[in-house]
Amino acid sequence: MLKKANTTTLNHFKKANLLLHSPFPLRISIGLLAITLLMPLSAVRADIVDIGVLNLRHTEADKAFWAKTAQWLSKEIPNHQFVIKPMGPECLTHAINKQQLDFAITNPSQIVALEKTDDVHPIATLQTRYETRPYSHFGAALITRADRSDLKRLSDLKGQSVMAVSPSEFGGYQMIWRELQLAGIAPKKDFFNLLFTNGSQEAIIRAIINEEADIGIIRSGLIESLLDQNKLPANQIKVIHPQHTGPYPLLHSSILYPEWSMIRLAHTDIALARQVSRTLQAMPKSTAPGTYNPHYGWTRAEDFTTVHGLLRALKLPPYEPSKQISLKAILQEHGLAVGLIVVLILMLSAFSARMSRINRKLAVSQSELAKHRDNLEKEVAERTVELSQVNQALEQDIEAREKAEDTLRRSRAALQGVYEISVDTRLPQSEKLLRLIQLARRHFRMDAAFLYKLPDGPHPALSLCVSDGDIPEESKLKQCLESHLPEFKSQAILQFSDTSCAGQVVTFTVQVNGQPHCVLVFVGQNIAQWQLAEVDEELLRLITQWIGSSIERQDIETEHDKYRTQLGKVTRLFTVGEMASGLAHEINQPLTAATNYISGSLRRLDDSQPSHLKTGLTRSLESLDRATNIIRRLREFVQTGARRQEAFQLNATLKRVLSLLDSEAKQHAVTLIPPSLQGDVCVVGDPVQIEQVLLNLIRNAIDACDENGCVSVDIHPQTDTARILVSDTGPGIPEKELPHVFDAFHSSKSDGMGLGLAICRSIVEAHYGQLHVCNTHEGAQFMFELPLCEAGKARKNTSEENA
Repeated sequence: MLKKANTTTLNHFKKANLLLHSPFPLRISIGLLAITLLMPLSAVRADIVDIGVLNLRHTEADKAFWAKTAQWLSKEIPNHQFVIKPMGPECLTHAINKQQLDFAITNPSQIVALEKTDDVHPIATLQTRYETRPYSHFGAALITRADRSDLKRLSDLKGQSVMAVSPSEFGGYQMIWRELQLAGIAPKKDFFNLLFTNGSQEAIIRAIINEEADIGIIRSGLIESLLDQNKLPANQIKVIHPQHTGPYPLLHSSILYPEWSMIRLAHTDIALARQVSRTLQAMPKSTAPGTYNPHYGWTRAEDFTTVHGLLRALKLPPYEPSKQISLKAILQEHGLAVGLIVVLILMLSAFSARMSRINRKLAVSQSELAKHRDNLEKEVAERTVELSQVNQALEQDIEAREKAEDTLRRSRAALQGVYEISVDTRLPQSEKLLRLIQLARRHFRMDAAFLYKLPDGPHPALSLCVSDGDIPEESKLKQCLESHLPEFKSQAILQFSDTSCAGQVVTFTVQVNGQPHCVLVFVGQNIAQWQLAEVDEELLRLITQWIGSSIERQDIETEHDKYRTQLGKVTRLFTVGEMASGLAHEINQPLTAATNYISGSLRRLDDSQPSHLKTGLTRSLESLDRATNIIRRLREFVQTGARRQEAFQLNATLKRVLSLLDSEAKQHAVTLIPPSLQGDVCVVGDPVQIEQVLLNLIRNAIDACDENGCVSVDIHPQTDTARILVSDTGPGIPEKELPHVFDAFHSSKSDGMGLGLAICRSIVEAHYGQLHVCNTHEGAQFMFELPLCEAGKARKNTSEENA
């Protein structure tokens, strides 16, 4: 060791010094002997520096890194030979106590224990690397099989079998013990079984995979290391209670603590320790391949505050409860308190001595105090009067301050309420106005509050707009206010009390567009002593200004609604001309069908089966009724812009349309396939308009099919809607025409007007839906959705509220 080598050299020099002071004849022979003794010092052998490392199942990679560290230190620090010795926990502690080591490498918990007893100091901390970033902290991970879906949180650990390496292992059990303690879980009490293997942590992972235990406790980085070495199959292990600590990428379930560190012992030379610290930090970083490298290098010493907190919380050394009470232990544990007690005793002794001297002086002064007693009583009486006056002034000042603070506090709360009401977009203006007046009444502590509109004409009659609170006779209040109408032209705060009024009244005029429009009235029985502070006056003016702005905004919105209604009517009238040709197209279809049925009936007059004649005439009547309904709905639309909305059975409507088109399909040799859904589907909408949409779509599909083609109609109920699909086996729609099929006056037929699909789309969109078209592998397909009965009612209510 370094200390032994220095002692040997010093002894050689002492012997040489004694020989030089011997008699001359003896000096020659002794000088030769001194030269012989000092010759080895001309080439001083390198001093041995012993470094002990805690050996807890170290791998070959660990031993290689320790050897690399020792070689680097020996190379960079001249005249020193560094030797790293793996030791067990007890051997390492014994060697440190016997001063047989100069440095030690160990885990954070042992470093904290040594700091308390042996005055050690960390000089460098071990670094690991994951991917491209180094880290000098690590944690612990709770692991289980990936298929254990019942284990996700710490509370799920109760009643499970848990496996760890050792109860004294810091980088595993102790870290997780702290997390369990914070979660209110006691391992020995709440676990079904707590197993300690005293082996490697890799054995814990194998035990979890083999279902020998439910949960394992390992240090962070082990999973990544085994995955990197292909020793652990992917997706077999998961981490319970995962943590996300800043940029730290490794899987962990606890907070992070400093990595293993090298410490300087109490007797080690400080200059050498500093040189070792700088040399370790300058040591080249490992370039070993792989994603995770636990032996990346060294960095500066980390702070061990979190380690102290863990050991203190778990009552582990050096914070375990004392079993034997000794003076040394008391001084170490309570040194500051003992010092304070000693200082207090010394101060009390000094105080007692001083009190003795003061008592002697008091005895001498008693005679003088007797002489001044009478004068003192007089002065005390005078001072008492003065203090009474000062106390009274202070009480008044405190009362004024409290009143001002209460006013400011209430005004701040009122301003906050005004702001919240103003910015709440969910409330209509009328609700905002009511809540604002309620806020003002509560703030000014009135019994009731009213907002009256001032009369526009010569008749002095007020109209009540908003009221909050209650008074017995509101009519008397209104008569009282009407008698003061001329006074409301000013913006001043008016306060009056008439015999006709129902209590004390305070008013403030609301201006709209620069003219008096409304009057805000507060009524209260104790209003006679009501005094408004300056901040309350400003608040009242702010509220009235907001009310005036709200009324102006309502007037503007009312005017806008009026203009929008007129504009909608003009627009509908304007669109009548555009819809005239579409109307002719729509009416032509049922009239053509009626004509065909009547013609067929005439041909069958001589038929002996009158049922065919009755069927044709019935269908002719239905077609004429449909034409009549189309004209009536168009008239309603032109007049009001509204559509009819009622519940009807979609299956019945579709069956009626297919029956109407059956003969036309047979003429084209096209098969109509009805829906596969047999049950009734109730939807909400205009049945005539929906029937018109289905009629147009199915007729277009029939026209698109060749002979022996098929047209299928299907209904698919969804959550809130019913989806209707109309498919054909025709050639489909050209891709370039797909974006324009719903455009007005766009038609692929030589005799078509291009309004049928445009009208269908308008009807579907008026029912809150969209009409879509696409090409399938068989032909073209049209699709739209209608609201089911319950969903349709909800949409109708929402539409009416918005209107």
